[in-house]
Amino acid sequence: MTKSQRDTFHHGNLKAAALDAAYDLVAGTGHETLSLRQVAGAVGVAHRSIYNHFEDREALLDAVAMEGFTRLAALLRKATTAADYTRQYVRFALANPSIYSLMSSRRHGTMKHNPPLQAATHGVITEAMRVFCRPDQTSAERRRTVMKVYMILYGGISLYAAGILDLPNEQALVAELMAMTTSA
Repeated sequence: MTKSQRDTFHHGNLKAAALDAAYDLVAGTGHETLSLRQVAGAVGVAHRSIYNHFEDREALLDAVAMEGFTRLAALLRKATTAADYTRQYVRFALANPSIYSLMSSRRHGTMKHNPPLQAATHGVITEAMRVFCRPDQTSAERRRTVMKVYMILYGGISLYAAGILDLPNEQALVAELMAMTTSA
């Protein structure tokens, strides 16, 4: 008995199903080895079907990164203080290391060619500006404040994940980063 195409794919929206599958695959094994064939296999379609919705592997990875930024921004909208923001950001990064790695791999300078990814990224930046910046700051000062916060967060998370920081646990990392970002 052979399976017909209808037996292998029952989703109403292949693009959404492929994105969900790619997100889960990246979360599980990282973005470095993700292939369109893996994603197609996960949703039960021929790999060429994925090309109807994503130009190539990089376009699919951009979509997964966009989803990561969207989810992170949603968490950060709940932050009312710099400490809340830092805690939520660190928890997301440590709970989703492969997704965070993919998000960090997307070059901001080239995002102008991908407006949806750029908008999702700016959602996270907007929340940082809301929490860390003062209304009287100039545009340049606001930019520097946010860059400083992200450098501290990214650096701290990267060093902790690599085992370089001598901190006993995630809570200690959050405390150190909160101290640094609240004085940013």
